[in-house]
Amino acid sequence: MRKTTQRLMDEHERIIEFLNILFRAVRIEREGKILGKEFWMDSITFIRDFSDDYHHAKEEKILFPAYCERGMSDDYGPVAVMLRDHEHFRDAVGRIEDSLNRGEDGNVVRWQACGDFIESLRFHIHKENNILYPMGEDILTEDDEKNLLEQFDLAEEKRGGVATEEHFRKLAESLEQRVIAAFDKQLETEAA
Repeated sequence: MRKTTQRLMDEHERIIEFLNILFRAVRIEREGKILGKEFWMDSITFIRDFSDDYHHAKEEKILFPAYCERGMSDDYGPVAVMLRDHEHFRDAVGRIEDSLNRGEDGNVVRWQACGDFIESLRFHIHKENNILYPMGEDILTEDDEKNLLEQFDLAEEKRGGVATEEHFRKLAESLEQRVIAAFDKQLETEAA
């Protein structure tokens, strides 16, 4: 496996961990414990800044163009599907954000948008890991790989590099702790 592919797949693992947190957050809220606007805004920050700006940007601006230079198309086929998926995720995040200004009425909208986002992104990651990336590895040369690694390094440095990854690891950990605390409070309430 190429280092570029492994880097992206490692980021996928972090994103999946976040999706697990988001899934539990929706479940907690559906059971009556609303986590609050700050939790959801922090979740949106994770999605937009890590999943989209840090991860998807490398795919869209670096990796996918390299695939297209080697024969794939961004008009049809796997790259085109991934690009459409990215737009779908941005739309779902917009719906989650919009739901926060609708009070109680926004809860169901948020839960539905989150469900759509979680399910779609899990499937998207599966498609990239198991279909697109293996196809890409077959068409890229060693020189392509070297160039991609350099471009990935530059893109990550522009976004803060290791410090950014650590920031988002801590943000995800904080979100998880808030979900756990809400769950514990719910258990206490039910036991009383």
